[in-house]
Amino acid sequence: MEPRNDTIMKIEIISTGDELMSGLTLDSNFNWAGDTLTTLGFDVAYHTTVGDIRDRIAEAFHIAQNRAQAVIVTGGLGPTDDDLTAEVAAEYFGSSLELNQEAYDKLENWMKERGKVLSESNKKQAYLPACSTMLDNKWGTAPGFRIESQGMIFFFLPGVPTEFHAMMNHYVVPELENRAQDRMKRAMRLVKIFGLPESEVAERLRGLEHEGVTLGYRSHRPEIHLRVCSFADTESHAQKLTRDFVDEIQSRIGEYVFTTEGELLEEVVGRLLIEKSLTLATAESCTGGLLASRITDVPGSSTYFLEGIVSYSNEAKEKVLGVSESLLQSHGAVSAPVAEAMASGVRKLSGSDIGIGISGIAGPGGGTAEKPVGTVYIGLDVKGVGTSSYKYQFSGSREQIKIVSSEKALDMIMKFLIMKV
Repeated sequence: MEPRNDTIMKIEIISTGDELMSGLTLDSNFNWAGDTLTTLGFDVAYHTTVGDIRDRIAEAFHIAQNRAQAVIVTGGLGPTDDDLTAEVAAEYFGSSLELNQEAYDKLENWMKERGKVLSESNKKQAYLPACSTMLDNKWGTAPGFRIESQGMIFFFLPGVPTEFHAMMNHYVVPELENRAQDRMKRAMRLVKIFGLPESEVAERLRGLEHEGVTLGYRSHRPEIHLRVCSFADTESHAQKLTRDFVDEIQSRIGEYVFTTEGELLEEVVGRLLIEKSLTLATAESCTGGLLASRITDVPGSSTYFLEGIVSYSNEAKEKVLGVSESLLQSHGAVSAPVAEAMASGVRKLSGSDIGIGISGIAGPGGGTAEKPVGTVYIGLDVKGVGTSSYKYQFSGSREQIKIVSSEKALDMIMKFLIMKV
């Protein structure tokens, strides 16, 4: 059941830029802002993308002002001729562009510190609507600004992602949180699932409803993400609604849920390895080091990850991992015995507690009738326990097969750590 329209602040995000409209650039700012604001309990109700055309930008402002309580505009604050946001904002709000001395001084100092002279093009960034309040950009050259009008607020931020993220966190989020204090409280949890198709997840959750709770699905191949949002008069009540709903999801989905806190699968695996004081090493062929890359993307992974080997050729499997030539000839590189030997070889080579080996055919060529594209074997070798392997038949592009193979390897490690350690 959706909450009443007047209980939650509706936010609109306006992304500007011809490069977004043409598809040359992905709108990563909206993806990040939408996820960040929703996670914090805000209602991102609308998103508009508009090119660098004055009338269309002004039209986007007008539409947003009539349906949202807060608007975040990203892009168009740079030094080039097609950076029109500040000019359009001044005209739309019945103001004029004026040189902001503070912004100018900061721009000039920024250039001096880098041995440069402030050009006329860069000086353009210091002209802001007279009706606005400057938002100091400590992370770049283009200042942002804010304008309040008819009981609502517009934030104008640069489009450079690092600057946009920093200014959102520094200025926008605190202001929105302050304005939303008297509104309905919201709690959110992100549940992640691996191993079931979206249709089966939906079937298992059929009929699961609760007043004040909304459930959103997102396919994030090879995972399914469920965003659970609850609304209540108090934060504690909203959190309880969310917790109870998530508990019911877990009871219906079971072991396929790998987190209810929005963690990455590699973060879950890392946490379990630390909790159990175990170490890991990887040997990869078809995934080309993707598994090791995902593991080492997690801060602190040096605590438990010892070594990663990309043994792409048969020669590398023999020389580095000690896979026997006879094994490769009799079974082929893509086989259960070889995946097990790779896992065992890297475990012994590194001295780790757990070794995992991946060998498969990612395509688009190389498949046979017996071993078509997408055939992947994953071997697991655990000190004092033994070796095992599993065969999988994945589908999709080369990149998709590599991703799902690394995901399955992490899933295997996680399940072993949970069920057998």
